[in-house]
Amino acid sequence: MDVLAFDNKRPRPRGVSERSDGRVRVISVGPEKTPKGSFAKILSRLKSAVLMHTSAYGVLRREEYDVAVFTSIAAMAAGVPGRLRLSGAVKNLVFVLWDFFPVHQVEIARLPSNPLVKSLRWLEYLSFAKADNVAVMSPANERFFRAYFRSYRGKTLILPPWAQTDEPSAADVSKAPVFTAIFGGQLVKGRGVETILQAAEILESRGAELKIVIAGDGALRETLEGMAASLKLRSVKFLGSIPQPEYRRLLKTAHVGIAATVTGVSVPAFPSKIVEYCRASIPVVACLDPASDAGDELLEYGAGVVLPAGDADMLADALEGLSSDLAVGRLTDLSQAARRFFDDKLSSTHAATTILGTTATF
Repeated sequence: MDVLAFDNKRPRPRGVSERSDGRVRVISVGPEKTPKGSFAKILSRLKSAVLMHTSAYGVLRREEYDVAVFTSIAAMAAGVPGRLRLSGAVKNLVFVLWDFFPVHQVEIARLPSNPLVKSLRWLEYLSFAKADNVAVMSPANERFFRAYFRSYRGKTLILPPWAQTDEPSAADVSKAPVFTAIFGGQLVKGRGVETILQAAEILESRGAELKIVIAGDGALRETLEGMAASLKLRSVKFLGSIPQPEYRRLLKTAHVGIAATVTGVSVPAFPSKIVEYCRASIPVVACLDPASDAGDELLEYGAGVVLPAGDADMLADALEGLSSDLAVGRLTDLSQAARRFFDDKLSSTHAATTILGTTATF
């Protein structure tokens, strides 16, 4: 397996390196140091694009691949996957679409709504147009994709986000002594954390005994911490960004995980944090926008509860009800269902099987 690596957030030495077992080769064209500032980040992206089309392409073009996989945002790959497909080096090109760029960023106000930004839709389309298959996260995503990118003539398949299947033993991890709900993710626009804080205020006014842990960082962290302080919340704790192994261990101490979106969007969201919650065998409280169908299978498996996005009262009621379920031992069934959902639909094993299944037609 060859991996073309370029990531501004995870610098590594440039060049070609092999894993000790010889099964994975990494061709790195990203920065060797983390770029600071907007201009440096843009310059780093441009350098990576040049290296992808020169040194990296020269290495990859000499090989033959049964399948190549790249993920959204497609434009970040600078057209190299499509070029490899046209060259014949790749037999089957699969684009995994996790993010409808730029419409989603515009709708949650992370990008301005202007003609220049909206034109990026066509850049994104051209960046994956040569893909034989596009993997989307849910049936609602598939319908939106076909309406948004009407010119695409390839195949689509349903493939939710995934995480590694193997799971270290957590025998030494105990649940928190008080009912604990966790939110793990970026503290940026579109994540619905404000609703979680409002629900915490409601629960504290009722005298509910629980904790809400918020793990993650982002542009809104100070604003959200200020909101929690102004509401005088005693039950909420911000942990900031923590390494993945520590985060996964932390999840094991929680009783439920909260995944929240926002209202007023047309793109069907599938919060990826659902994957990690189910991997850790904790039930999911999903606060979803009307466009999303991410809660359908969650309910089918009995792995959690689904609520409307932005409704703090309903979120407070749900958390209070789950706390009562814990007291009488009813959370166990939800926890087991969450893990079944992960094993069946959200694991890396399922993702690999689904992607490799696309090669059967080639």
